[in-house]
Amino acid sequence: MKEQIYTIPVNEGFDAGGECPFCNMYHSLEKDAIDYMLGASYMEDDIRAETDKTGFCAKHFNMMYKEQNRLGVALMIHSHLQKINRDLPALCDKLKSQGKRGLFGKNSKSENEVSPYLNKIIGSCYVCDRIHNNFDRYFDTFFFMWKKDNDIRNKVKNSKGFCIEHFSMLIEQAEKRLSGKDYDEFIDTIIPVQLENLKRLEGEVDHFVNKFDHNYKDAPWGTAKDSLVRAITKLSGEFVEE
Repeated sequence: MKEQIYTIPVNEGFDAGGECPFCNMYHSLEKDAIDYMLGASYMEDDIRAETDKTGFCAKHFNMMYKEQNRLGVALMIHSHLQKINRDLPALCDKLKSQGKRGLFGKNSKSENEVSPYLNKIIGSCYVCDRIHNNFDRYFDTFFFMWKKDNDIRNKVKNSKGFCIEHFSMLIEQAEKRLSGKDYDEFIDTIIPVQLENLKRLEGEVDHFVNKFDHNYKDAPWGTAKDSLVRAITKLSGEFVEE
């Protein structure tokens, strides 16, 4: 299958190697999203209106803070706080006006709108939303390629498998997107690859542990030296910064 613009991110994710091609794709999107937020976009009114409402998760607040555009981060945080400070007092006043719980239970008129408002902010992130909108399309592209392109099948066979989360997602999505021979070949390919590479990684971590035993101090590290950070990626989907 001739490479198209929409297949490039999927191919690049596999070509990058590592413990999970889809983690490679995700983190590429994440880097692009952070760069986008700290570029000129934070000055755009429509973008700021969305970030005022959703804010960012702790991970992406931290990632943005580590970049050099502290002014951009401050401006987004400032207007986000302004939005909260406009909305929250009225909700708190409404809750207070409804009265306290009665002696034998809560006031039947009480309606807590404070917690749902705050929980919506806590559970939302503009960067996460931007990533997921694109990441879902990568799954669409991957399964389209699986049905049309033998190259992607070979890349799966030669990969080191997937992180636990993305392996689960692939199995789940395959049930919806593939049928008949395509589904059977996918399952027959992906499961041996995943199980083999989980055992490989277990052995590498085992050797990493043994290297702390003086009896193994002269044994070569081999592939075990960075096995711990790769195991964390395999189990959590997160890259570890050393």
